[in-house]
Amino acid sequence: MWNKKGCNVKRLIPLLLVFVLVLLACGPAAPAPGSGSLPSGERVTEPGTNLHPNPVETGMPQYGGTLTYGYAIPRSLDAHQKVGYGPTGTLPTFNQLVIFDIAYKDTVPETIIGDLADRWETSPDGTEITFHLHPGVKWHDGMPFTADDVVYSLDKMADPNRSAIADFFPAYRDAERLDDTTVKVHMKYASAGFLISLAAGESVIQAKHLAGTSDQSADFMIGTGPFILEEYLTRVHMKWKRNPDYFKKDKYGNQLPYLDGLKLLNISNAELNDALLGRRVDLKGPVTGAGTVSTYEYLKNGAPELLWQKRDDYVSEAIFFNLNHKPLDDLRVRRAMGLILDEESLIIGYCGDATFGVTDIGLLQRSYGLPAEEIRTLMGWDKTMEERVAEAQQLMAEAGYPNGFKLNMLSRGGAQTAQGATLVFAEALRKHLKIDAEVNGLASTEVAKRLDENNYDMYTVSLKVGLDPAQLAIFFASNSYANYAHYANPDMDTMLTELDRIIDPSERREAIWAIERTLLTDLPALPTGTFIANFLPYYPYIKNLRFTDMPYSNINRFEDVWIDRDIYQQVHGKPLSAATAPAMTPPPMTTPETAPVTTPEPPVTTPEQAPVTTPEPSSAPSQTAANSYDDPDWPVIWVKIDPAEGVSGGGTMITVTLKVPPGSFNEIIFINPVTGTRSSRRPAPAVADADGNVVLGPWEVHSAAAAGEATIELTCTKTDGTKIVVTHPYTLK
Repeated sequence: MWNKKGCNVKRLIPLLLVFVLVLLACGPAAPAPGSGSLPSGERVTEPGTNLHPNPVETGMPQYGGTLTYGYAIPRSLDAHQKVGYGPTGTLPTFNQLVIFDIAYKDTVPETIIGDLADRWETSPDGTEITFHLHPGVKWHDGMPFTADDVVYSLDKMADPNRSAIADFFPAYRDAERLDDTTVKVHMKYASAGFLISLAAGESVIQAKHLAGTSDQSADFMIGTGPFILEEYLTRVHMKWKRNPDYFKKDKYGNQLPYLDGLKLLNISNAELNDALLGRRVDLKGPVTGAGTVSTYEYLKNGAPELLWQKRDDYVSEAIFFNLNHKPLDDLRVRRAMGLILDEESLIIGYCGDATFGVTDIGLLQRSYGLPAEEIRTLMGWDKTMEERVAEAQQLMAEAGYPNGFKLNMLSRGGAQTAQGATLVFAEALRKHLKIDAEVNGLASTEVAKRLDENNYDMYTVSLKVGLDPAQLAIFFASNSYANYAHYANPDMDTMLTELDRIIDPSERREAIWAIERTLLTDLPALPTGTFIANFLPYYPYIKNLRFTDMPYSNINRFEDVWIDRDIYQQVHGKPLSAATAPAMTPPPMTTPETAPVTTPEPPVTTPEQAPVTTPEPSSAPSQTAANSYDDPDWPVIWVKIDPAEGVSGGGTMITVTLKVPPGSFNEIIFINPVTGTRSSRRPAPAVADADGNVVLGPWEVHSAAAAGEATIELTCTKTDGTKIVVTHPYTLK
C-alpha cells in the first residue's frame, strides 16, 4: 500500500521489479501465464472504411424468454443525473433521438443512426439541425410522444440546474417545436460533438407530462422503449416486460423486441460470477465481464460453454514529458525514449496480460486513431528492437547525454495499474539509455502538490478523451489546466479549436489524424497501449448480442436480442419456460440466408403480472443514530460519514461510523460516479463491538474518480450468517 506521502516503488514491490527485469532481458514481452487461452478479440476492419463490424447473426430470430443479468441498479432512474450504471437501468425503458449503430464496435460520427428521429438535416452553416420524428410512437402509459417531449428533454439535459450532463452540450442554444413530429435545434456554433453526445446512453428522451416525478420512483420509468418496467425493488432487482406497442421492427418486418422480458439483479461482481457459473443468469451484463486473467480463467473453467466478446476501452494511460525541464525539451531525447518503449511490456506491467491491451496504437482509441502501420512508422517501431535501441542511443549521444541522466517519474495507482506500466518503462530506460529513472507512487493530494510545484519530469495519467477527440484540448491546448507537458504549439491550438466545428465525418477524421500525427511527431506525451479491455461472457443460446467500445450505449437495450430455444434446452436441460415461449416464430417478410428453426413450440400461457413496487422515500421515517440497529426499517444506521462530501481528484479520505448488529462483520465498497465501477480502494473490514458500534476507514477515494454521485455500499454479515446489503449516496464535487 502506498504511503500517503509517497515512496519509491522500487522499495515496495521487489517481486514486480524482478518480473520487469525478466521481461526486459527477454526483449519484447511474452504473454503472462495462462494468457494463451484468452480469446484474441481481433478487430476486423470493414473494407473501404475505418469501421470494425460486430459479429453478424444469420439465424432466424425467435420470440420468447426472459434475459437475466446483473451487477448494479442505479441510485437514480433519471439518466440525465449521470449516476453509476444509470443507462444499464434506464435504456430498456427509454429511447434517444439518435444512437450508435451496434452493427459496429465503433462509437464515432459515422455510426450514428436515428432512434426516435427517423432523419435529420443540418443547415449549411451547421447551426440548425431539424429532426423528423417517428410518427405514432406512444409512451408506456398510452400518451402520444410528440416534439414537445423532445424540446423538454433537450432543454433539461442542457440545464446544469436539472442535469449532470449539461457539459455534454456546450454548443446547444435552444430547440423549437415546428409540429408534432418535427423539432428544430438552434446551436451557438456548428458542433460535431452535439450528435455524439446525443448518442451517449445518458441522453434519453423523457416525457414532458411526467416532469417533476421523483426519479426514485417506478412512476418515473415511463418511456417509449422496448420494455416496460414491471417491478422495481430498490437494491434487489428490476423486471421488465415486453412492450407490445414498440415502434421498431427488424429487417424482416418482425415486431421488436423478441424477448418477453428482462431481469436485472443488484449483485456484487463476485456473486455475479458464481451466478453465471450456476446458470442463474444468462450473461454477466452489457457493461461488465472479465477484466483480469484470473476472472477469465475462473469463468472459463467453470463454464467452458460460455462465449466471449472483447470490448476495448476507449481510454488509456499516457506518459507526459515536462517540457519545461531539461533535457526533456530536446526532441531527440523524447524521440529516443519513444523508440525503446514497448507497449506490450507496458500493458503487462499494467494488468498482467498483453491480451487486455492494444499494441501499435497511439494516443487515441482505434476507432479514431491513426492506422497501426502509420503509428509504427511515426514512433520508429517498424524496426527491430535492436535497431531501435541503436538509433535511440545515437540520438542520446547527439543530444549530449550518452551516459543518460536522472529522471523523476510520477504516477498514481497501485503496482498493477499505471504504476506498473511506469515501472516497466523506467527499467527499459535504465537498461537501454542509462537513464536513472526514479518512479514515485503518491497519493492524490501529493500528486496534485507535485504538479502545482512543477516537481516532476514525467507523469503517467489517464488520457480521458472519451467519445470526442476534441477533448484532447484539455491535455494539449496551450495553457490548458491539464496540459501536464507544458506543450505550446499554435498550430495544434488552431486544429483543436476547429475540430468540433468540422461536421463532415470524413473531413473530421482527417483532422483528427492530423492532430494525432502532430502529437506523435512533437511527442509531448508517449502512448502506452493500455486501452484495457473487458472480456464479456454469455451463454451460447443468447443471439444477436453485440458490444460497442462505449459501455453506456444502446447495447443496454436488448431490443433485438433473442434466445435460441434448442441451445437453451441443451445448456439448462429443460425447455424454455412455457409461460414465456410464444406459439410460433413470426414469418419474415424476406427469406433470410439461414432456414428458420422448426422446433415445435409449447402453447402460450399468460404469466401473472407482478405489480410495480414504487419506493416512496418521502414517506419513510428519517434515519438517525437513535434508531435501534434491530429496527426492521433500519437494520443499519449511518451515524456519520466524514467528510460529508468529497472532492474529485483531491484524494478525499473517508471515514464511516455505523450502528449495526453487535458482532457483525462489516465491509465497504466505494462505487465510483459516472462509470459505476467498484473501486479497489476500500477500508479494511471491521467487526462491530458489543453495542453495535463500528468505524470503517479512513480510506482514500481514487484520484481518477469523476465528479458526481457515488455510492458507498455496505455488506453487513450478522453472527447467524445472514447478510444485510445497504447503500448510501456520496457526492464528489
